[in-house]
Amino acid sequence: MEQILAATGEGVDAAIEALGLPQTWEACLRVTKAGGRISNIGYHGENPNPLQVPLDAFGLGMADKSIHSGLCPGGNDRMQRIFAVLGTGRVDPTSMTTHTFSFDDVERGFKLMQTKEDNVIKPLITF
Repeated sequence: MEQILAATGEGVDAAIEALGLPQTWEACLRVTKAGGRISNIGYHGENPNPLQVPLDAFGLGMADKSIHSGLCPGGNDRMQRIFAVLGTGRVDPTSMTTHTFSFDDVERGFKLMQTKEDNVIKPLITF
């Protein structure tokens, strides 16, 4: 978080919370600059507590930050935009990948995601 703020000076235009952790949710709020967008696509269902919005990170409600949520809204259109961003080479999603599974072993990957065993963060399913 400190590295992002140091590198940008004022924060980022957009941040994506994809891990479903309270810590990464708060980090996204803190690194997004005024007028920025936070996309929350992480699954927070295993957390027994509601997500918090620290008012200082949210600019006391005056920073015009927007929060967008949903696991897969937009369907094909959203996926096309994600693939376009990945195609630029500016974002490397493999840094979040901790495990790789073949399609034949997909059930094991889902089980790890459910139990959070073996320090799983994001599995990659290959075809």
